[in-house]
Amino acid sequence: MRNRLCSSFEPTGSLDQLHVSPNNQSTAQQSYLEHQVCLFGPERYEPRYEYPLIVWLHSCHSCEFELENVMPELSLQNYVACAPRGTTSCDADGKFFRWSQSAAATAISEELVFESIDLAQKQFSIAQRRIFLAGVGGGGTMAWRIALRYPGRFAGVVSIGGDFPRQNQPLLNIERARLLPMLWMYGNESTRCGIQHICESLPVLHSASLAVDIRQYPCGDELLSNMLVDMNAWLMEQVTHQPSESERMAEESFSRN
Repeated sequence: MRNRLCSSFEPTGSLDQLHVSPNNQSTAQQSYLEHQVCLFGPERYEPRYEYPLIVWLHSCHSCEFELENVMPELSLQNYVACAPRGTTSCDADGKFFRWSQSAAATAISEELVFESIDLAQKQFSIAQRRIFLAGVGGGGTMAWRIALRYPGRFAGVVSIGGDFPRQNQPLLNIERARLLPMLWMYGNESTRCGIQHICESLPVLHSASLAVDIRQYPCGDELLSNMLVDMNAWLMEQVTHQPSESERMAEESFSRN
């Protein structure tokens, strides 16, 4: 696969109509779980081992099958993964979706995430305390929202190019959110979540005392394969409670200098 994964981050603007309406939500929920969640099982799957689970929230103008491009670059062996489809259709044919950020859409997104976790747990052996929420672009912003609202449900959150949410009271559970490991990755030339947005968000992160690891990459609004390599190292550090090999080499180099 090429270094740059095919993706398009969600633009700002008016919200489209949700593809799940309140009138048929119960019926759509069952259909959703059967047809609109992409599941990934690791190579050489061992049912007696409890795997970490990654819940992936795709980018704008994409769908749940984005996961099939992500996992080969992340890891084919370390995780079980699931990816629900976004809440809002981007096209008339219903092939591409995004994550609307309104309060109503966020509530639906929360249900989709937790139902996807339940679906993965029914088919794979999952470590209950090693469930990670991750997303890119608009999916990264939604990952922030859900993880900050339910910090006790996740072992960590990864947002790639997802701007930090400011509306709808994202820090209601601030005490527990302070214990949640967070990784924020962004491109220095991003038009959505670039250096300016990071600098504007730093006072909020600092005053909230959130444990956020922030990493910059030489790109715009793209998902790079080396981002996923670094994400894998960070996730395994959370799973094993040991620093990654790259971090150990950096510490040794610093100590020698």
